Amino acid sequence: MQSNKIVRALAAASIAIVALMLMGGSWYADGSHRAATAVMVGVPTGEYVNGVEVQRLPSITVTARRSAVEAAAER
Repeated sequence: MQSNKIVRALAAASIAIVALMLMGGSWYADGSHRAATAVMVGVPTGEYVNGVEVQRLPSITVTARRSAVEAAAER
């Protein structure tokens, strides 16, 4: 009788651990831990090239380390 209670308690603990692992894995898989990215929205310029409307995209900020830029310039 005592061993039956222990088995049930271990089974319940195992189910709870697996559920917590799955919930943690789904948080990681959905990408919510990553940095937010900006949505690129184009503004129509009114011009057409090859029948396709030209759109102006917002400016972007580029960040680099000086040592990496100098190493690329030496090549």
